Amino acid sequence: MIEFFRKLFSNDFMPHGMCYLWDPAVLWLNVAADLLIAAAYYAIPFLLFRFTRRRRDISFNWIFVAFGMFILACGTTHLMAAVTVWNPVYRLDGVIKAVTAAASVATFLLLIPMVPTLVSLPSPSQLASVNASLAGEIEERRAAEAQVRIVNEELEERVLKRTAEQELAAQSLKLALDDLRQEMRRRHELEDQLVHSQKMEAVGRLAGGVAHDFNNLLTVILGYTEMLRERVQDDPTAADFAQEVLRASERASALTNQLLAFSRRQVVVARVVDLNEMVRQIEKMLCRMIGEDIQLQLLLDPALPPVKVDSSQMDQVIMNLAVNARDAMPRGGTLTIATAPVEIPQERAENHPGMAPGPYATLAVSDTGMGMDAATRSRIFEPFFTTKEQGKGTGLGLSIVYGVVKQNDGEILVNSEPGRGSVFTIYLPAVAAPVDALPAGTEETGQEPATETILLVEDEEQVRSLTRTMLERRGYCILDAGCGADALRLVERHHSQIDLLLTDIVMPQMSGTDLARRVTAAHPEIKVLFMSGYTDARLVDQAMITADTQFIPKPFSQTVLQKKVREVLRG
Repeated sequence: MIEFFRKLFSNDFMPHGMCYLWDPAVLWLNVAADLLIAAAYYAIPFLLFRFTRRRRDISFNWIFVAFGMFILACGTTHLMAAVTVWNPVYRLDGVIKAVTAAASVATFLLLIPMVPTLVSLPSPSQLASVNASLAGEIEERRAAEAQVRIVNEELEERVLKRTAEQELAAQSLKLALDDLRQEMRRRHELEDQLVHSQKMEAVGRLAGGVAHDFNNLLTVILGYTEMLRERVQDDPTAADFAQEVLRASERASALTNQLLAFSRRQVVVARVVDLNEMVRQIEKMLCRMIGEDIQLQLLLDPALPPVKVDSSQMDQVIMNLAVNARDAMPRGGTLTIATAPVEIPQERAENHPGMAPGPYATLAVSDTGMGMDAATRSRIFEPFFTTKEQGKGTGLGLSIVYGVVKQNDGEILVNSEPGRGSVFTIYLPAVAAPVDALPAGTEETGQEPATETILLVEDEEQVRSLTRTMLERRGYCILDAGCGADALRLVERHHSQIDLLLTDIVMPQMSGTDLARRVTAAHPEIKVLFMSGYTDARLVDQAMITADTQFIPKPFSQTVLQKKVREVLRG
């Protein structure tokens, strides 16, 4: 057998052409016929394979694959018949014929169980009968629908006639029906708004939960990266890497606050900012957001005075207005963001309640879109009002813009006409103060080591370990616990003075506020500092803390934590 396959391609036999006595007519007739048959046999499987790929819904399409393999093998035998006319590789020819025989037997065996299925396929006459039956049912259905339409038309005519009689008989009834219809429409609108509000509230709860877990992770990343940066100060490359991680973590924290804008739960941190610089920082993001078919034009006045606002909130305001302008220009256009200083006189301020006279910085966002009529302009800041089709837009974008502007003692005015675009102009009170720099994030120097004892309670092990390390580096004596029950047992067993209880608020079994009440009831001299990944607004809404409660939001840096702890202990 080994000898056979070793000589598989040998040509130690007489070529098949000798059987034709090398007669050219006979030889080329047979060769041409074998080649044409082989070409046809090779073409048929490709058609079958293409059919099976397009008709994957046929449950027995594998038989076409098997049949294609059989035909492919047959074509190869004919190809070999042409080859052996001159090259007598009869061993290879025999192997190919054996493969063809195996493929033919396999195809035969596969066809046997399919015969009942093929026999059971409906004949053209049966299909015609079924189609005729379906056509009859369709006609009957159409006749029934026609009768129903006739009955409905008659009923509508009777209703209209009866309604006309009632209107002629009593005009008061018509007025009552109109009032009833209006009330029903109003109720439907209120129901839609309630459903929309519940959906937004669910999004807000989800955002709060995500922020809690995400801010715990950010606390660990910020804290350890900050300490790592201090350790590698002698290595400029490593220090740069650590600084980039810190910047990315701070951006992630800012993104979390922007997410919470929908639920009005973000922490409000007002500082003196330059609106021109804010616009420049988000210019690239705005370009990606509005698309390539809309041109972004910036007209920033260098004489613009600074304003005191929450920078993350103002980023959200600008992006919301940019999205609104983009949606108003489905075929492209120009989005212009302009800033300018302006002085509001007393007579103009009187036309806008809540607006005081004085210097202002204006931020105008204009587009060349479809514009708005007077009816739409009067409602654009209403929650849940939107001119977009159902399912597109929340109806909260401009209401959030209005709320943020008002929260920062500003005013927003709209100028728009159908077909002439829109201009949203924001007025923010100017302040006579230098622009605040971003927090440096470095540890304070020249401080004496701390000696107080702090009871740290945090259910997240990584956050607890990080917070302990941050405080121990400052010199504090730390007692830590993973839950409220363990913390109470520590308080009972520890005979020395505990100066501060630093506890997370949201914990399983016992919340931080409950723990603080029980600890301070027994030891009123212990001061309390809460921390949480939720925002101030959420905690106040749930009555978990009050405005006077000492609180530090997550994520926090080592410097911020040590400064806050020292502030509470000295307080």
